[in-house]
Amino acid sequence: MRKDQYSAMQFEEHRRDREASVSGSTRTGVEKGVGELIYPNPGSQVTARKLWQQIFEDYYAWHRKCTGGLHPTSEGPHALPGDCAAPGSDVSTLRQVLDELSGRLSRSSVPWPSPMYMAHMTGDTPLAASLAYVCGLLYNPNNVTPEASPVTTELEHEVSDDLCRLLGYAPRGWAHLSSGGHSSNYEAIWIARNLRAVPQALARHPHACDLVSHCSPTALVNLGVDEILNMLDAVSDRGIRDEVLRLADDIRSTGGLSEAKLLIARNAHYAWRKCVDLLGVGARNAEWLDVDDDHRMDLNALRTRVHDLIRQGQPIVAIVACAGSSGEGSVDDLDGIVRLRDECERLYGASFYIHVDAAFGGYCRSLCLDPGGEMLSYDEVSQHIRPAALKREVYEAFRALPQTDSTTVDPHKNGHIPYPAGALALRDRRLTSLIGGATALYFGRSNDKRLPFGPHTLEGARPGAAAAAVWATHQVIRPDRNGYGQLLAGCLATTQELHRRCQTTGELHVMGKTFRLVSHFESDLNILNLSIESTHPLPNQDADELNLKILNGLRDEALADPYGQPWVSSNELATRSGGPSARLHVLRLCVMQKLDPPTLDAVWHSLLNAIARQLAAALTMNS
Repeated sequence: MRKDQYSAMQFEEHRRDREASVSGSTRTGVEKGVGELIYPNPGSQVTARKLWQQIFEDYYAWHRKCTGGLHPTSEGPHALPGDCAAPGSDVSTLRQVLDELSGRLSRSSVPWPSPMYMAHMTGDTPLAASLAYVCGLLYNPNNVTPEASPVTTELEHEVSDDLCRLLGYAPRGWAHLSSGGHSSNYEAIWIARNLRAVPQALARHPHACDLVSHCSPTALVNLGVDEILNMLDAVSDRGIRDEVLRLADDIRSTGGLSEAKLLIARNAHYAWRKCVDLLGVGARNAEWLDVDDDHRMDLNALRTRVHDLIRQGQPIVAIVACAGSSGEGSVDDLDGIVRLRDECERLYGASFYIHVDAAFGGYCRSLCLDPGGEMLSYDEVSQHIRPAALKREVYEAFRALPQTDSTTVDPHKNGHIPYPAGALALRDRRLTSLIGGATALYFGRSNDKRLPFGPHTLEGARPGAAAAAVWATHQVIRPDRNGYGQLLAGCLATTQELHRRCQTTGELHVMGKTFRLVSHFESDLNILNLSIESTHPLPNQDADELNLKILNGLRDEALADPYGQPWVSSNELATRSGGPSARLHVLRLCVMQKLDPPTLDAVWHSLLNAIARQLAAALTMNS
């Protein structure tokens, strides 16, 4: 080992030395403060400052060891050759720049921690996540390869195990972090699309066609996921796997999947339209299915369409279900979709890939898990999360989720982790071979027997700091009923209380007219969709137009007074009565924290008062 290298052993020696220098009273104080550190609060500030100090002491010690006294300047970390000679690059300039940055952020940032903030899927960030993220980014690890991130790659493997337990994919599953739901969903359909071409490739290969000779034409174009993966194992044993996958690539590129369908609910996230275009599925092959009164995918419409496609011999790339739709918080009937797949396998010998977009709702499955990751009974869940209530059909969907093929889940949504921290989980890690490829650039020199992240993911360079943040938060808030389950049960209880108040006390009297704040349906998770309804017709005022005016007015008020006004977002509800394109504009509340009764009262009255002001303004303009 060269003198200027800093080994892991040396680092551990330094850590032991530093810890030995910390007094017992100080260390005990830090340990006692851990319970306070779920979210920043006045009582945790001193403890947080001590933790920041420890992080920076470790970092500067590491930096000194790395340079071995050979650093080109005496300025310490981040001082590059020539920096000190550059005009205005002294410490006072740096202080001025950072003062301006910090001031602008603290004055004008969106107030995520405020109980008044209910606009988007972002809440207060646990200190464990923030501290770990900064700790990780100081070392600038890139989780493309263990060579560039030996520590955070290991942490991501542990996070992968956690996410697979959360979603029920352990022990065969595999998960990785991503920049967010867009990337994860694209990757899942990339895998599903490539998988769908494999049976045709097997049929065309002279040394593999026997594997599918028993399949009817109807079954061949829609073979089951496990069946295809087992066949790929078989051609691996014959030494022709690469030939089969190249043939599958030729089939895709020459239009062999030109009629393959992707079935998605109408209320799916807008990213899915991008995905269809990006992966070449084609707009005409993406079918947007209706939703039912609970804004879940209409299972009857899905069943009819799937049977039609299979009987016609048309391939299905995937069925995309939601577990927490971004607009409504709705959880599709995963149990019914899995039963539909079983039905098709029994009737036709045909099947389909099921991907779940649980970017928002995936962490809510922790409501149903014991500390070992096992599913609790519905009665146990109901008892544990009171006063919140989980719908029986949502519980059944979470229970069925392990039988799906892949799931997108975003730690930076209901996991409350800093951006970027999305994730994709696969039920069977063999699915990675459909997009993975070896490269000698880095990965050939790794002795790690686990699946490397870089060559098996859509994104290459990925911040190890995100893995550190998710890992650290999972140590403090476990993804089970006692960790995230408690946090999210509080969000769910607040959401359900707001829905109840809309039903019972949502009446508004403005300028001699009566209005109601209506919650359109009881959400499956922690999102509400509200609108204003009048008890009598309003002259020159369309109801949908009125809701848009109120929404825009509320946004303007919030921007003008970020800390004193309620923040809401918008949604366009799909309506069944008005035809395929009918939409209703509503106010969307995304509840990312539990509110105690006094705070909830204050938020509720603030929301009613703000809406009343906007109603008065709208009525005045139209009078």
